[in-house]
Amino acid sequence: LILVAEGLHEKKIANIADKIYENKEKIKIVLIAGPSSSGKTTFSKRLAVQLRVLGLKPKAISLDDYFVDREFTPLDEKGNYDFERLESLDIDLFNKHLTALLAGREVELPVFNFITGKRESLGIKYKMDNRSILVIEGIHGLNETLTSSISKENKYKIYVSALT
Repeated sequence: LILVAEGLHEKKIANIADKIYENKEKIKIVLIAGPSSSGKTTFSKRLAVQLRVLGLKPKAISLDDYFVDREFTPLDEKGNYDFERLESLDIDLFNKHLTALLAGREVELPVFNFITGKRESLGIKYKMDNRSILVIEGIHGLNETLTSSISKENKYKIYVSALT
């Protein structure tokens, strides 16, 4: 029964990949959102495999890597860091990188170090080509503020949520 459920889930992911592929000339960004611990990262990896099967070149980008340095992270009403607020992300840098990537320019992607609480530059450079597609995941993935500089026709949005 578990294998059947997993097979059905994989088939649904493959169907989503097929829909994206059918519109590959327009869709350049897949945005995946959902609550904390809902399986966004796992889903994005499984979708990336299905997109590769179709000949596309997915590049996973985690919104977590665009967190502002911890000293600038907003606090909740109890004084704890609130990583779930949109203001915890460097929206300007994220939009700048998206715009540059879609224009065919190379971008050095950041990596957020959760131990130091700082965004680091590790020399991870990326440049899109005609088979590239960005797979972006994070709790705010569907928030239009993040991708306001990108045309709606270039985006494919997915919301994931674990059954409770």
